[in-house]
Amino acid sequence: MSQHEHGDNLLAGEDWARADFYGLLSALMSGKVDDAFLARFREIDRSQLDITSPIGFEFSELIRHVSDVDARQIIEEYNDCFVGVGKPDVMLYGSYYLAGFLNEKPLVALRNDLARFGLTRDEAMVETEDHVAFLCEVMRYLILADDPPVSFDQQRAFFHAHLAPWYGRLADAIEQCGSANFYKTVGRLLRVFLDVEAQSFDFESAV
Repeated sequence: MSQHEHGDNLLAGEDWARADFYGLLSALMSGKVDDAFLARFREIDRSQLDITSPIGFEFSELIRHVSDVDARQIIEEYNDCFVGVGKPDVMLYGSYYLAGFLNEKPLVALRNDLARFGLTRDEAMVETEDHVAFLCEVMRYLILADDPPVSFDQQRAFFHAHLAPWYGRLADAIEQCGSANFYKTVGRLLRVFLDVEAQSFDFESAV
C-alpha cells in the first residue's frame, strides 16, 4: 500500500482517494461547477478506468456525461432540481430526511459534533451545515486532518450519525427527479461511493 506524508500523519493512498471523492461530490452537490472544473474530467481516459466496480462504472458514466454538457447547463439543472421557487424538487439537507423539517434536532446534534472538531459554519455560507455538500467537505477534512489527526473511529462515528441514515433516500429522490439528467449520474455516484464507505466502516469495526 502506497503512503503519502501529510504533516506528521501518514495517509494511505486509498485515504487520499477517499478525500478526493468527497471533494468531488462536495463540489458537484454544491452546484459550484465551472468549465475549468469540467475540463479536468475531459482529460481523463475512460478506457483506463475499472468499470467492473460500481464506483469505476459510475465515475466513467459521469465523465461520459460531462462531455455532453457545459457548466451553464449543469448549473441550470442544479437550480431546477435543488433550488427552485418554494420547496425544491429534491432537498439536500439531512434534517429534512431525518426529522421531516429543516433546522430540527439533527442539525443541533451535527453542530455539537462539528464543534468537537473545532469546525464552525462560515458566515458567508447560505446553506445550513446539514447540506450534503458541506457534509462531504467535512468528511474530506476529517480524512486529511493532521493537527490533530482524526481517527478512523471518529470518521466512522461522524459518517454514521450524519450521512449514513439518509444518503440513500437522497439518492432515490435525485433518481426520481424529473428535472434531473446529469445529476442522476451524480446521485448514483454518490450512492455507490457512500455505500463503499459504509461497508468499509462496518468491516473495520468488525475486525
